[in-house]
Amino acid sequence: MQGTPDYYEMINIGFGPAGIALACALEEAPHRPLETGQCLFLEKHSNCAWHPEFLLDGTDINHHLLRDLVTPRNPQSRHSFAMYLKEHGRLYQFGLLGRPASRNEWSDYVSWVGQAFAAHVHYEEEVQEIRPVMEDGEITLLRVMTSKGQYLTRNLVLSSGSTPNIPRQFAQLDSARIIHTSRYLSSLGRLDRQGAWSFAVIGSGQSAGESIVDLLNRFPNAQVTSIHRSSGFKIAQLGQFPNQAFHPERVAYFHKLGQAEKAMILEEVKSTNYSGIDVDESQALYSLFYEGLVSNKPRLALKIFTQVESASPTEAGVTLDLCDPYTQEHSSLDADYVILGTGYQQDYIPSLLSQLQPWLSLGSDNGVRVEQNYKLTTTASFQPAIFVNGLSERSHGIGEGQSFSLLAMRAGILTHSLF
Repeated sequence: MQGTPDYYEMINIGFGPAGIALACALEEAPHRPLETGQCLFLEKHSNCAWHPEFLLDGTDINHHLLRDLVTPRNPQSRHSFAMYLKEHGRLYQFGLLGRPASRNEWSDYVSWVGQAFAAHVHYEEEVQEIRPVMEDGEITLLRVMTSKGQYLTRNLVLSSGSTPNIPRQFAQLDSARIIHTSRYLSSLGRLDRQGAWSFAVIGSGQSAGESIVDLLNRFPNAQVTSIHRSSGFKIAQLGQFPNQAFHPERVAYFHKLGQAEKAMILEEVKSTNYSGIDVDESQALYSLFYEGLVSNKPRLALKIFTQVESASPTEAGVTLDLCDPYTQEHSSLDADYVILGTGYQQDYIPSLLSQLQPWLSLGSDNGVRVEQNYKLTTTASFQPAIFVNGLSERSHGIGEGQSFSLLAMRAGILTHSLF
């Protein structure tokens, strides 16, 4: 019979960039909660690498290196990207590079910082459910059930990240043939590199574009069809003024708006972070397309103004039923594999909170209501505090999406609210 579960003042679920940034802020907090053993971080994977399934050669990050895990909050932190470069003996060499950090280097930086907190992290321990602990009609604690045990806490932080966006047409199909970029490298690693594979790539953003370039280089005999509902790849909004959307001051403004106004602003600024590619990627893609015309051996086909109506499995792969939304003309496409460069989404109600829904306050969009300090609004009988760390784009703006922009500042706000 198991004894009383261990109690922690704070339990954080997920130890990717958001969780690591929070650990940095907690380490530097005046009360030193990490040193006193009040905090536990749970991570289902065996390490804290950043997007390990999509670390492609020749790709780099899309944000300024000063927007790292700590610098906007504390430029003197020992966990900055500059300190990482110094410790690895590359500070001066990086200054001559003339481009952003590569995705491989940035992931290594994130892992380097994460390793500093190994004593506070339980790796390969997946959280399965969170149960309320009731006493005298009130919820006093939370019981965190994991693959290896259970714990009690009164402060829970969800740093578990967004979930892969799988369009409904593909949700029920064999995942061996339908590959989201979150499973990219491990799924393709078993394929013969000389095979004459056919790939259909869905999406118009950076991950779709980068996967096309990688597929054509990785499989020299492959054919790739790039499918777009729109007119094709577009350059992301890189202007300084639109990108003020990622400024910390915009968070307070956005948070006080009504749900309809928030949706309008998100639609206006989404091109700064979604459904766009950078100039270098556009040049690389068009060059591949054009060289196929020159050689009369095209390996990249573009299908624009095309939406996928349905997908069905075949013995050899997948058949896509396609439709032009403007002419209503229908067609079909057979592919060995479908690559989903469809990004990620934030659930309106995080699945881990399913047993706590009776005590959660929902907004007009039927999603959890998030206060400005990232705490979920709950009923009066619910005493514990639940915070979201990187799951508040709908309530706080686009800077709270899949971006490093506000990550360090958010960690400071969470730390202040927790301790």
